Amino acid sequence: MTNGKTLVSCAAAALVLLPVAPAAAKPVVVTAPTDQLVVRHVSYADLDLATNEGGARLHQRVGSAVSDVCTEANNWDNGSFEFKAGVMKCSTSAWNQAQPQIDRAMQRAREIASSGSSTIAAAAISISVGR
Repeated sequence: MTNGKTLVSCAAAALVLLPVAPAAAKPVVVTAPTDQLVVRHVSYADLDLATNEGGARLHQRVGSAVSDVCTEANNWDNGSFEFKAGVMKCSTSAWNQAQPQIDRAMQRAREIASSGSSTIAAAAISISVGR
């Protein structure tokens, strides 16, 4: 803590898989022990995740979303060491939680490509971190 400002611990960062559902379905609610969340949703509906190119493009999108959400959650770039440390911690946590979502999405795409169906529900990647 410096100058009375508190850095948010991104250990509470949560990445969840949000199932694609009809409009009447109840949404998945993401909670964190803070009053505010910074959220980014990563769509991959336009990507063929059964290909290396599609997988690489999804990783790029998630990387951009992680960078964006962690920058905002740490009160934007002020050049301080605390900011950089907070973003690094947040990014590590976010990626550790995003990777299983990416893996499931790619597994689903491979199953559909090989058999025409998958038991894995269609989903979007959602990144949520506390401020």
